[in-house]
Amino acid sequence: MWLDIFQKFKASGFNAISVYFFWSYHSPAEGVYDFEASGKNVQRLFDYAKQAGIWIIARPGPYCNAETNGGGLALWGSDGSMGTLRTSEATYYESWQPWVAQIGALIASNEITKGGPVILSQIENELQETTHSATNTLVVYMEQLETAFRAAGVTVPFSHNEKGERSMSWSTDYEDVGGAVNVYGLDSYPGGLSCTNVNTGFSVVRNYYQWFSNYSYTQPNFFPEFEGGYFTPWGGSFYDACTAEHDPAFADVYYKNNIGQRATLQSLYMAWGAAAPVVYTSYDYSAPLRETREIQDKLSQTKLIGLFTRVSTDLLKTYMVGNGTGYATSSTGIWTWEIRNPDTNAGFYVVQQATTSSQASVTFSVNLDTSQGTISVPNVNLNGRQSKILVTDYNFGSHTLLYCSADILTYGVFDKDVLVLYLENGQVGQFALESSLNSTQKIYGSSNVTATPSAGVTTFTYTQGAGQTVVEFDGVLIYLLEQKTAWKFWAPPTTTNPDVKPNEQIFVLGPYLVRNSSVSHGVVHISGDNDNSTTIEVYTGNSDIQTIDWNGIRLDAKKTYYGSVTARIPGASDRTISLPALDNWRSADSLPEKNPSYDDSKWIVCNKTTTLSPVAALTKPVLFSSDYGFYTGAKIYRGYFDGLNYTTVNITASGGLAFGWTAWLNGALVGGNVGNASLTTTNSVLTLPTSSLKTSNNLLTVVVDYHGHDETSTAKGVENPRGILGASLIGFSASNGTSSTGFKLWKIQGNAGGSSNIDPVRGPMNEGGLYGERLGWPLPSFVPSSPQFGHSSPFDGLNSSGIEFYTTTFHLDIDSDLDVPLGIELSAPSETIARVMVWVNGYQYGKFVPHIGPQTRFPFPPGVVNNRGLNTLALSLWAMTDAGAQLDTVQLIKYGQYQTDFAFNQDWSYLQPGWNKSRLAYA
Repeated sequence: MWLDIFQKFKASGFNAISVYFFWSYHSPAEGVYDFEASGKNVQRLFDYAKQAGIWIIARPGPYCNAETNGGGLALWGSDGSMGTLRTSEATYYESWQPWVAQIGALIASNEITKGGPVILSQIENELQETTHSATNTLVVYMEQLETAFRAAGVTVPFSHNEKGERSMSWSTDYEDVGGAVNVYGLDSYPGGLSCTNVNTGFSVVRNYYQWFSNYSYTQPNFFPEFEGGYFTPWGGSFYDACTAEHDPAFADVYYKNNIGQRATLQSLYMAWGAAAPVVYTSYDYSAPLRETREIQDKLSQTKLIGLFTRVSTDLLKTYMVGNGTGYATSSTGIWTWEIRNPDTNAGFYVVQQATTSSQASVTFSVNLDTSQGTISVPNVNLNGRQSKILVTDYNFGSHTLLYCSADILTYGVFDKDVLVLYLENGQVGQFALESSLNSTQKIYGSSNVTATPSAGVTTFTYTQGAGQTVVEFDGVLIYLLEQKTAWKFWAPPTTTNPDVKPNEQIFVLGPYLVRNSSVSHGVVHISGDNDNSTTIEVYTGNSDIQTIDWNGIRLDAKKTYYGSVTARIPGASDRTISLPALDNWRSADSLPEKNPSYDDSKWIVCNKTTTLSPVAALTKPVLFSSDYGFYTGAKIYRGYFDGLNYTTVNITASGGLAFGWTAWLNGALVGGNVGNASLTTTNSVLTLPTSSLKTSNNLLTVVVDYHGHDETSTAKGVENPRGILGASLIGFSASNGTSSTGFKLWKIQGNAGGSSNIDPVRGPMNEGGLYGERLGWPLPSFVPSSPQFGHSSPFDGLNSSGIEFYTTTFHLDIDSDLDVPLGIELSAPSETIARVMVWVNGYQYGKFVPHIGPQTRFPFPPGVVNNRGLNTLALSLWAMTDAGAQLDTVQLIKYGQYQTDFAFNQDWSYLQPGWNKSRLAYA
């Protein structure tokens, strides 16, 4: 789906995408690297970016943070074998060198200077330079990284991201003792918004200009990460409830505020996000592009700013003229930034409420300095959390705006210059253009427009009406758009160069999305997506256009009086989408390991008495899962002991925030910990029932869930061990010759093949150690058969503790010209204490924990699912108490439906390798 995502951002005025490359994803084991398997084909990603006409800012780490597993560090180093992380220490240096050499070579071969899309490469991530000394280990580390990437052939500028205004790191303009990058960057997440209270937060930061002036004054002002939303934690609110984070006003106020402070590069974090282990399954982030790949209003508003900056090249060289409360305005309730281009004298006044959280409607006048003197413009209105960029001496094509109090969306150079402005319905706009004595204007639309000529300038004053109004004047065409109408305005380029010029566009109004456009033989070809049937309007400047081709559908075009063409395009709202019911389930026990009769002779014996981990084992032998080559997913332990006189067992386990674990004695539940949203490690002392004890060979089976390895924001980071940290029996006599813990033997089992990555397509983090996972039950072409599999469903569930696997198949028959983002919805009866995982065609795509929450809906994209054809669905249901567990909802859902010509329906078999009998070896 990368091409789909890139095209949506390009259409929204973005010219670059910042992309992480995770060491953990490409290197399942030390010395093993994969850049070619389907999901890891980095070259394909670069090719898609070039095809979409978008640049790449590469972020290859080796540490990325990103709320990803271990911050992106290779998980094979989670056993402590990588040394002292993120320093110049020799062991760590030797660990990351091969990664940088290989990913660096791929980045180098795709640089802009070689015809590729890569324009910047970020070194490390939010590494704070705490000591400005050439011999400091962090300075040496940064020097090592830069040398290694240059040795790999990378020649584009290096960048880095300061972790907020907390330190002054790696700028050539501030105490450069080594390790400085070419382009300093500052990350900022100023929103402070609440998921449930839209009245909180919304206070912009107004010292960015001063910060950059102090610490990177010779460089462009760069935000490598600026807030595009935020993640919510286990046990919190789901993203759909975070209405404040989804508000398009956020983009309107915050991003324009940055323009007012002379920002010249801004990257949104996240612009689009997907699953991450530090939070619950989804990392939608309330981002402008939803995890389902759907455009949200916040992206539509961001597009208005993106298309404005794309053509407003005067913003690339400005100086600060002045700023402050009441500056250049009649109201002390308004804050203004005035910046100006020293070469063209084009001025930009960014106005916002002094208290940006205010939801009041404020009207004021602004004093604008123009080439014809200072002009006072009345009736400028900010409706609550709104911002505007007013311009002076703004050149567009062969014309100049003396001033304008409405927001400019964009302009294009066609057979005539076309200017596009937007306001909210009912707001007043005013602009002035040079004119001749006999200039006339024609007005089409609902807005009330008045033209007043005077001394070679004609001033237009208008009240924005619903929809659109078009003004023809003196060789200029001016679209006056209501803001919500502007959200459906597109300017698809006629070039694949990310640097789009004003004469390399077509203007389109109406559809949900426009991906591409071109003109040939009197036909304008438009590729895009559309939800509701609507009128499309296209301006090409070509008077020969008679036909609009929308997604291959030829439509007779009607010409407007002002030179555009219109037609009616289909949507998808009237299309019937039938999603099948999920039935015909087969089920099988996925925890035979709790039974003493289970054969674990092939399991790994936990026999290590020392560990490289910086965290000490609480008991011996060491039971850390990474020490035995199992990094991701659930782990299963079997501990043996003799004797009847043990009363309790003390277990400490770790698996990441909200993980849980359960223990059984000789098949009988003894307890565990059901999980805590704020704890990565938990401890419990469990009572051992005398009725379940035997004289010899007692078996304690412990299943430990896994929610990822820590980032380095948590002490020890990825090296914080997972699995069992310590286990001791209590109530025994040490004279019986057993070890100090009472256990005589421990064995461990994890994901099938451990670090050997037996499913490279889905990758090293897709599977865990549950019995059904190891045997490949979620994989396409696996056929459940009797007597192992019965016919119960998740609605029947379990009547006691345990883990059950459920599988079924379903067919989809979605029309090939539709994009229907799909997902699965789960629910369970109240008081259910359970853990559920979801697999679609072998991809683990959801973790449902009803007693912690919040997520109940889990999207999955085409490629993972076949829109037309057979699909395999699997669920694991882990009942954590003897009350058992069942589900009361398991159903496919659609998030929307869009008519499209994107190839969502294709042969995805290369992404969906199936089951084979080699899996039986992992029983």
